[in-house]
Amino acid sequence: MATATLKCVECKDRFPRAQMKPLAPGNFCTLSCIASYGLKKAKKDNIKKIAKIYGADRKPKINKDDLRTRKRETKKACHLYVRTRDKGDNCICCNKPLTPNYQAGHYMESGNNPKIRYDEDNIHAQNLNCNYFKGGDSGMYRVNLIKKIGLERVLRLESMKGGVVKRTVEDYKLIENHYKNKLKLINGDL
Repeated sequence: MATATLKCVECKDRFPRAQMKPLAPGNFCTLSCIASYGLKKAKKDNIKKIAKIYGADRKPKINKDDLRTRKRETKKACHLYVRTRDKGDNCICCNKPLTPNYQAGHYMESGNNPKIRYDEDNIHAQNLNCNYFKGGDSGMYRVNLIKKIGLERVLRLESMKGGVVKRTVEDYKLIENHYKNKLKLINGDL
């Protein structure tokens, strides 16, 4: 006579009924399978709770005409253009070859200088170390910037320091498209 077998919820193997350990979700072959199932279940439940709390279980709404989205996309297009334009140059601060993770760094901080935030003379390729860890290394940035673009253009930037600029979604779209088109020119796509 054949012995009745049951399938383990965790390992999916079949075992004689007498050997199985019945629990609420089903039957398990060993304590090890019970523990493994419990850990997976706890992790899955925890992820669901976190997703529910932070709204990750819902599909995010993307509004392409949202001011925040336009600012982010404009910055992305501008910085990509600068990194592409300056590829192969040296870091504007330390004058060493650019490392693979180089960034588009501002001579005059973008947050406090909205008039020149997207000015090409104000943004140049910088190594991550100079831009992030040395706070932009503005002393050497100015010296090397004068060598690169000339004193007259550096003084023009400095004369535009500060100020307030209220940009609209349309303004950001124009700036973004400007840099996307310049990038296409560099890449030979136009």
